[in-house]
Amino acid sequence: MSGDREAGPPRGLMLLAISALVVVMVCSSGLLVIGGAVGGGLTATPPPTQGTPLRPDAPVPPQYLSWVLKAGALCPELGPAEIAAQIDLESGWNRDAVAHNPASRGGDAMGIAQFQQGTWASWGGDRDQDGRNSPFDAEDAILAMGHLMCDLAEWASQNVEAQHLRGDLLDLAWASYFCGRGCVLAAGGVPAAGLAHDYPGKVRERLAKYGAPNAGGVPVGPGGWTLPLKPGTYSVGSGFGNRWGRLHAGVDLMAKTGTPIYAAAAGTVLDAGCTSAYCDRPGSLNLPGCGLRINLGHAGRIVTRYCHAVRLNVREGQRVAAGQIIAWVGSTGHSSGPHLHFEVHHSAPPASNDNAENPITFLRKAGLRP
Repeated sequence: MSGDREAGPPRGLMLLAISALVVVMVCSSGLLVIGGAVGGGLTATPPPTQGTPLRPDAPVPPQYLSWVLKAGALCPELGPAEIAAQIDLESGWNRDAVAHNPASRGGDAMGIAQFQQGTWASWGGDRDQDGRNSPFDAEDAILAMGHLMCDLAEWASQNVEAQHLRGDLLDLAWASYFCGRGCVLAAGGVPAAGLAHDYPGKVRERLAKYGAPNAGGVPVGPGGWTLPLKPGTYSVGSGFGNRWGRLHAGVDLMAKTGTPIYAAAAGTVLDAGCTSAYCDRPGSLNLPGCGLRINLGHAGRIVTRYCHAVRLNVREGQRVAAGQIIAWVGSTGHSSGPHLHFEVHHSAPPASNDNAENPITFLRKAGLRP
């Protein structure tokens, strides 16, 4: 249910379910001048969003499928699987669902997306142009959810950048949908306990039911390699080479905080954790280290390194597939803005400057277009 208004944490059937740009930046390895072309990919046209597509057998009621697809194409942060999983949690696809709440908590939650009247006044509308404007009009409500969630994702991104919030972009947006922006701001992120804390995880639990395998949509080349960020979501910044008298051992890829990071090939997590004094908030140029970092070991003694994440999605020793989401872009460690510092090492581990190679050249040889 949408609690985007400041009336407090309204709840609906979901509660019952639970209860039952040209910029100059500096990264840890040198100067980053953001510019260049948007990242490419394989020679095929890349997918248009970074959200999760629907799996072929996703249990979306047929009468709502086209509306879920429309709602999942409104912004890069969300795909149709995220919309479907959230509706599943909110109402179980019941367009007539009602959950009674006192006026002090925003009043009744209504319809397939469990909008309260105050939030519907701001985000609702006759979006299917059938002459009816109501949270009980499922088509209207699905698109309204999409528009509101996109706005919440953008709001969360801005507040993470301003260091008012910490955490994963979508988790922050989902928590705000549940309990309101003020609730999340007061907590400095997803609340530490309670239903608002549980809400993002409950949505993510349902993603497996709706989301397509290799849900990130990154194309994997014939050699088993893929780009670490989805084509169209980043710009190439500072490249491999000497910077200020030292080796910049990778490439910097500029992307928004919360952009998914993908395993460049199948392999094993060699290590995953914080390499700076702190990683629970954005870093600075005075903070040494790579922030939240992952090293993956691949066949042929190749190691790939991923630095400055806002959140990790893997643990040491875990096996990962090519294109699997392993983390999300952030600005932890020695960094002045969100980006992925990506390295490739041969004859490794250990990974060091002595065995680092140009990631752009490596990826091109693998048939990719970074």
